[in-house]
Amino acid sequence: MNYYRLMTGRGERARRLVDRRGEVQNRDVVRALRVSPATAHRLLQALVLGGSLRRHGKGPAARYRLPTVRRRFSLKDLDEHRVWDQVASDIARIRPLQPDAARSLAYAASEILNNAVDHSGGLVVGVTVAFEKGGATATTVQDDGVGVFRRVCEDFGYATPSDAIVQLEKGKLTSDPTRHSGEGLFFSSKAVTQFRLESQGIAWVVDNQVQDSGIAPSDVRRGTRVRLVTVPGHVPRLEDLFAIYTDPESLRFNRTRSTIKLASLGRVLVSRSEAKRTLARLTDFESVTLDFSGVDVVGQGFCDEVFRVFARAHPEVTLEPVGMNDTVRFMVARARAAAATS
Repeated sequence: MNYYRLMTGRGERARRLVDRRGEVQNRDVVRALRVSPATAHRLLQALVLGGSLRRHGKGPAARYRLPTVRRRFSLKDLDEHRVWDQVASDIARIRPLQPDAARSLAYAASEILNNAVDHSGGLVVGVTVAFEKGGATATTVQDDGVGVFRRVCEDFGYATPSDAIVQLEKGKLTSDPTRHSGEGLFFSSKAVTQFRLESQGIAWVVDNQVQDSGIAPSDVRRGTRVRLVTVPGHVPRLEDLFAIYTDPESLRFNRTRSTIKLASLGRVLVSRSEAKRTLARLTDFESVTLDFSGVDVVGQGFCDEVFRVFARAHPEVTLEPVGMNDTVRFMVARARAAAATS
C-alpha cells in the first residue's frame, strides 16, 4: 500500500482523527472512516511506518498517537537559533503549526534557550514537543542548572522564589543589562497560549486565554523547566503583542501589566509591605496595568501606598487598575479621592 497515496485520502483523515482526539484505537478509525478493521489497521500501520504516528501497545488494544519530539543538547557554545531550527523541522514534519503560532513559539523557545545558555550554569538542556488533542502543541525546555528563581534571588537579593516571580512578571529584570534587556522572559510569557516556569518546587503559571497569572506547586527541584503551549486560534501575532507594551513613537518597552494577587499568598492584600512589593521597579515604566483579578479584599494601607503615596511621588507613571470587584473598586476610589484632596 502506497504511503503517500494514503496520506492524501483515508490516511490523512485517520491522522486528523488522531490530531483531534489525541489518540485512537483501530476501532475508532473503523467507526470514523467507515472502513473495515483490516483497512483501518493498514491505514494506521502505514502512518506508523511513515513516521506520522507512534503505536503504543499491541493487538486490538494498541493506541496510536502523534510522535513526541525529544532532543538533548550541550549548553556549551549552544546556538539557540540553530537548535530551534532543528526542533522546528521536527514539528513541521509531524504537524505543521499555523504561521503566526510558529513564529511566536520560535521567539519564546529561542529566548528560553538563550536564558539557559547565559544564566543557568548548567551542562545540558532538553527540548520535548508533545502534540496534544485539538491541535495543541506543548513544548518543554528543561536545563540542569541552578534554577531560575534561585538565580534571580541571588542576583537581586529577593528573599523567596515568589518574590522573584512578582518581579519577573513585570519585565525589564536583568542582571546583565549590557547583554540583555530583560524583555525576553516577559514577552515569552505572553507569546504563547499557556506558559509555565518551574524551579525550586514552585511554578509561575500564565494562561493568556483568560489573562491570568498565578503561582502553583511544582515537582521541579533542580534546574529550570519551561512549558510553552500553543492552541490554534489562541496565539497572538508578535507584532500585536509588542504593540501593546511598546511606545508607538520611541518603540521603547514602556508599559507593563502586574497581577496583584502574586504579591500575596491569599486573596486579601492589606499591608503597605505588600503594596511596596507590588510597586517595586514600576518606575521603570510609564504605563502600568494593575490587575486585581482574584483579589477579594484590599486594605486601606495597601491602597493608600499605591494610589496616594506612590502616585503622588511618581506622577510620570500612569496606574490603571482593572479586574476589580465592588469592594476593591470602592477602596481604590477612596484612596484616589484622598490623594486628590491632600
